[in-house]
Parts: sequence; C-alpha cells; structure tokens
Amino acid sequence: MRKDEADAMGVLTLLVTGAAGHIGRAAVARALERGHSVRALLRGGAPFGPQDRLTVIRADLATDDLTLALKDVDTVLHCAAAMHGDEAAMQRDTVTATERLVQAAGVAGVAHIVLAGSVSVYGLKSIPEGHVITEDSPLETDLKHRDAYTRAKLAQEHVAIGGPCSATILRIGAVWGPGRLWNAHLGVAKGPILIRLARGGQIPLAHVTRAAAALVAAAEKGPSGANPLNILDHDLPDRARYLAALQAGGWPKLVLPVDWRALDRTAAHLPGRRRPGLLRQATLHARMKPVGWSAAKAEAALDLPEQPGFEALMAAAPEAQ
Repeated sequence: MRKDEADAMGVLTLLVTGAAGHIGRAAVARALERGHSVRALLRGGAPFGPQDRLTVIRADLATDDLTLALKDVDTVLHCAAAMHGDEAAMQRDTVTATERLVQAAGVAGVAHIVLAGSVSVYGLKSIPEGHVITEDSPLETDLKHRDAYTRAKLAQEHVAIGGPCSATILRIGAVWGPGRLWNAHLGVAKGPILIRLARGGQIPLAHVTRAAAALVAAAEKGPSGANPLNILDHDLPDRARYLAALQAGGWPKLVLPVDWRALDRTAAHLPGRRRPGLLRQATLHARMKPVGWSAAKAEAALDLPEQPGFEALMAAAPEAQ
C-alpha cells in the first residue's frame, strides 16, 4: 500500500493475539501489507523476523498483565484460542483468555475487538438438508453432544459481545491453505483411505488469506451493525469436488462411501455421552449434513479483495496429506 493510500484510509495500531497461529500469522502479514502498525502477541511459536511497524510481544493471555500490550491500541484482532485439548484447556486458552483480554482492553480504552470465531457454533441438527446456513441460522443448543471446541467458541462469543468494548464477531469457516488441506467435514481418514460420510453439500471453507483479509477489513470498517458475519470462500466446493482436487495431488488413494443417514440412525439409538464424535448426532450433523453456506452479508459489509476460484487456490497449496 502506498503512503497516501494508508493516510487516506487511516493507519491503525492493531494488536493481533495468537499471532504465532495459522490465522494469526496471516493476519499480521495482511495488516502490515495494508500499512497498519502491528503488535504481534504470542505465547510461543516461531518468532517473526524484524519488520517495520511490527512489535512482537510474548505474553500469556490467561495469566499475564496486558496493560503495556494494549496501550494506545485501536483494535484487537483476537485470533488466540485453543484448537485441541480437553475441557480445561479450552476453558483456559479460549474462554478465560478472552475474559481477561476483554476486560483489560476496556480498561485500556480500546475501541474495538474483532473476534476470530467459528462456524462450528451453528446447530445443524435442527436444520433441514439442503438449507443454506446464514448468520440467522440457529446456534447449537445440544452442547453436551458437541466437542469442547464448539462449547468454548460459543462461550467466547458471549464474552466478547458482553464486554466493555465494541465487538465484531467473524464466524470463520474451516481454515485451509498451504500445509493445511484436511478438515473434519470430509470424513474419517485412515492412512491412505478416506471414509466419506456425505457426498453433497458445500464445505464451509475459509482460505487462510480470506480469513486474514476479513479480520483486517473488519478493523478498518470499525464497529457496525453488520454483526456477526460468516467468513467463507467465495467459491465453495462440495465434497466430491474437494476430494477430486485432493486425489489429483495423490491422496487419498481410496475413498469408501458410507451413507451418513445410516450412521445418523445408529447414533440416534446409542446410549451415553462418551462415544466418538461422529456417533453423536449433533456432531455428525454439524460436520456431515449436506447444506449450503452463505457469506453474502460479509461480502456486502466488508471491503474484501477478489478471491481466486477453488481449483486455483488448491493448485497454489500442493501439499497433500
């Protein structure tokens, strides 16, 4: 970005949490590209090389004092969250971390928080096949049959919305890109074999560059009535199309189709809570039910760059499983 363009837009001081993560690193790169001043907050992970307008801060959101990190910050891009782990890990690194960040941001006078949320918060069990998921679709209520990640992301939204700062919630799809081509909406992987549980329906993908661009665009937009927003790729493939692109790269060697409805009928009659995720109806529907997805609201509200089609993005991310 040229300096005159940056001055016209208004250069922001952005704090990016979870800056060592997949989305966080991309958000840092996008913010610098757009001419903003960036503080990259990370607990661990690979360091950033020296760059103009970039300050690296090492801190743990769940325990450390955040006063200096938040001083004179315009907007927080909150990308930090636990991706794996048990209930305690999710509570600490997603919910407690967000509670402490939101409160500290309020004290520091931060005007705006943009949360990297997740489309996992939708409750697809009550939604018919073929329906298009929008921001008005129902959220998950059968929490005991969803995973700790979904419960934590729902709680994180409530914390951000209920805090002292204006918050924009971006419900980001399954993040993918170079080195990250697998997602849980495809089926069950066993070495060179993929057990495909559903054929139709769009996969709610969000390329890592799309997610990063949306986070920065939401910061530039500022607090608005467009909230929450689904962040998804413009060209969403169905499972057959995605798997065909993967197989062109050499994986999976074999795809075994299984009727997801048959598994759904089985799951409906299994007792107890302690069973694998896809044998819980709420989880099975969330990952495998053939539905469509819409990000029209975000595309209208945010200044997002044009995006290549799915096959072009896949060709630029050749790393297979």
